[in-house]
Amino acid sequence: MNSTFNRESLGLDPSANVCEREFKILFLRFCTLVCILHNKKLNLANIFLLVLKNKKIKELYMTVCEFDCEYEAYRCFLEYDNALHKSKYIKKYLNTIPAKKKKRT
Repeated sequence: MNSTFNRESLGLDPSANVCEREFKILFLRFCTLVCILHNKKLNLANIFLLVLKNKKIKELYMTVCEFDCEYEAYRCFLEYDNALHKSKYIKKYLNTIPAKKKKRT
């Protein structure tokens, strides 16, 4: 989505409600497409892992859900299911990514 949502104003702003519903529809369609492409039922954690690991799937996710930057795309994915960050598979994957070392000058 091109704008961030203020959760407190969702009940008051009809346009924000429409945008939130549209995002949920697009998000669920993307998840369905990934399941169809992989020919099996995947849970949300596995779909998120695919988005993190596979550049083409990430680009597809950002295109389908109309995101401009990766950070916003990941944030909305995690906000959709607020327990997703607790997944042991996601933690394991994130721990295997080498940390960028800061260069001291």
